[in-house]
Amino acid sequence: MSRLTRLAFQIYHRKTKLTPKVNGSFQALTTSTVASSPLARPEVLDARFTKDVPSYMTDIYTWAYVNPTNVRLLDNQYIVDTLLFFNARVLEREVISRLEPGCKAIQVGHTHGHLVPQTAMKIGPKGNFSVVDVTPIQADHAQEKVQDFPWCKVRLGDACIAENILPKGEVPHDVAYAFMILHEVPDDRKYQIVNNMLQSVREGGRVVWAEYHGPPYWYNPTRYFMPFIFNWLEPFALRMWDTEIESFASENLKKQFTWSKTVYGGNLYQVVVAENRQLSTL
Repeated sequence: MSRLTRLAFQIYHRKTKLTPKVNGSFQALTTSTVASSPLARPEVLDARFTKDVPSYMTDIYTWAYVNPTNVRLLDNQYIVDTLLFFNARVLEREVISRLEPGCKAIQVGHTHGHLVPQTAMKIGPKGNFSVVDVTPIQADHAQEKVQDFPWCKVRLGDACIAENILPKGEVPHDVAYAFMILHEVPDDRKYQIVNNMLQSVREGGRVVWAEYHGPPYWYNPTRYFMPFIFNWLEPFALRMWDTEIESFASENLKKQFTWSKTVYGGNLYQVVVAENRQLSTL
């Protein structure tokens, strides 16, 4: 690990208070309000855009995910491609390839760009597709994208609450996935979201995450500047460089799944798939 990367990790760990590693993973106690983007600034928005939105979203990500004017600008596939160094489409294809026509699936967290309508078309009218997001404006954008697909529905809700991913009385999903979401949430929420997603799929179903990964290989220039981009704009993202997504799962759930990982973009991105084998115990 380079000196610059080590320095970025030191900054990150000063921002986020963690207990020592347990079974190879950190357990977050609290997330310091120091973890804030310099682009975060007080904004006066209509109350409907901020009602029940978690404070980390309004403190850090209003400029990108809450302000309706900015969201309208940023919700563009070409911008998504640029922000992900033109790896977005290969990551999206990997996620969509895990879906079958007619399946029941949920996307945890709305994603800017074309992923939502592409997923809706892949699943088709014999299936069932849901999107859940914690911010009203993101839910609005998701609804616009699926308005012509009656087999799709959008829910406004926090994925840290299990019933927002799998409502009571609803049959489990075949597939639950999140695209570039975990790195945006505080560490304690990473644990909650991962476990809620794992609990939401049927036996034989799968959970898929497309996420940051790292550190990138030595020849990848992102290795040397991305830690500072993270500390500047994505203050919870560096955790993805030193913690496997599998480590966010509870031990009992972890054992019920078969885990695999493929890396992309010179080790800057990963697609992790957890297959639910849920062996019964007599």
